[in-house]
Amino acid sequence: MKEKVDKVVEFAQSESKAKKFSHIYPISDEVKGVMLNEVYGDFTKYVLVRNYSEFQSILKEYVDSHYLRVEKREALEQNLFWWRVLYDSNQNSEMSCVESYISENYHRLRNKSLITSWLREWDRVMPKFYYVGYKYNDRVLVVVDILTEETLDVIVYDPLAIPPKKGEIVMGTLIPLGDALYFPIIDFYHFDVEASEDIAKHIHHYFDIHLKTSTMHEAFIHVLSVALQIERLVLMESQENVSSK
Repeated sequence: MKEKVDKVVEFAQSESKAKKFSHIYPISDEVKGVMLNEVYGDFTKYVLVRNYSEFQSILKEYVDSHYLRVEKREALEQNLFWWRVLYDSNQNSEMSCVESYISENYHRLRNKSLITSWLREWDRVMPKFYYVGYKYNDRVLVVVDILTEETLDVIVYDPLAIPPKKGEIVMGTLIPLGDALYFPIIDFYHFDVEASEDIAKHIHHYFDIHLKTSTMHEAFIHVLSVALQIERLVLMESQENVSSK
């Protein structure tokens, strides 16, 4: 118990004293401010500038192949971009975008061990499918990892994010913020609520199939394709039913 209390005290301190980031233990408001207002924006801009043009054509090809409505394309493409970045980092952790950023910003980050520890958590995350189980409001919600059934508290910081609907399935990459809180790196991709039940029924099945021959990152992109096809079929059926009336 004493050890746990000591850790809580440590993680509640300023960034200059705390040494290692944890998903569970509290982080001071001071450090959260640095994470979100300074490091998050600078790091994501760094990654976009370095990688987006290289990945754009292959991302567009994937999006085009699923015939999405215009208003849904950007969210899918942005989430796919981070899947690709994190997939490459997973393949070569020593040359990941996180390690490159830390190396290039060594003088600014050398005395901020908690911040660098937090950044390295980004190399461990990946996009997943979540069920929106509860909403406190449009920015604070509880989601359930469909694959593991883990419940997570989420804060959506993007002011332009689409308000989630209770009961819908979303796809995105959650970044830990301490205090057992998470935030999406960008807005989620929101599957149509009408398709949520059908998608949820198939996610476990197709992960089981693809994980036999693929890594989790590789399996994810195959399962996402299935989920998008299901969403499109449900939409087409709905349109046909409306037309027949």
